[in-house]
Amino acid sequence: MAKTFLSILIILLCQQSCVSQSFEDALIIKHPSIEQEATSIWRTINDINFLESQGYQIKLPKNEAIDNLIEKSKGGEFGNEDYATIYNLLEGGIYQRENYDKALAKILSQKALIVSAMEKLEEKRAEWTWDFKQYESYEIILTLYGTGGSYEPETGNITLLTNAEGAFMKYDKPANTIIHEMVHLGIENSLIQTYKVNHVLKEKIVDTIVYLLFQESLPDYQIQNMGPTAIDGQFNEAADLAGLQATIAKLAEDN
Repeated sequence: MAKTFLSILIILLCQQSCVSQSFEDALIIKHPSIEQEATSIWRTINDINFLESQGYQIKLPKNEAIDNLIEKSKGGEFGNEDYATIYNLLEGGIYQRENYDKALAKILSQKALIVSAMEKLEEKRAEWTWDFKQYESYEIILTLYGTGGSYEPETGNITLLTNAEGAFMKYDKPANTIIHEMVHLGIENSLIQTYKVNHVLKEKIVDTIVYLLFQESLPDYQIQNMGPTAIDGQFNEAADLAGLQATIAKLAEDN
């Protein structure tokens, strides 16, 4: 009997270790390439009108050629052909690999916290009646340009704004923003696209999920004050999230 119990215990411990290792391997943290940084700048300029209308703080290289591209975008003339200009500027000296060292070290120091959040999301999604998507991998792409954070539903990539001193927007702990973006990715198809959720409500949903699930591990996480929404006050504890899809569906039906 003792041997049987010990065998079961070893199997359970091995399974837990494998799960943790799997999530750790799925989290990719490294220096950005010139191509990735050029893409971040291109997307920021392409979306400049929307970003400014939403009041985002935007970081872009201080360069006359970049200023000209911004004007092209505002006039509706910016496109794929402008990527080469951005790439050449970076390759010509704007891109410096060491400018990302401090931010990279800070994220790596919080890797265990992020992996723990990934494990908790996997655990909770099994309890929800709606689909929360988890990706095979999440690549954290650092950038000196753009806004605080963004996500790519097609790839699971997360772009995170930093500076040469390793500082991040809004939070000193990059884990706050990384986990926020993982939740964005998780609900994008099943909730946001399905029910055509607007930007303000989308951010409130993400903030609510992160706050309710991770308020102990992310004690400085705050729900953004972007104005009142129809879900305010409806979700007060993690167990309430099981009914999130029904609430969003009702809101979509009423509007």
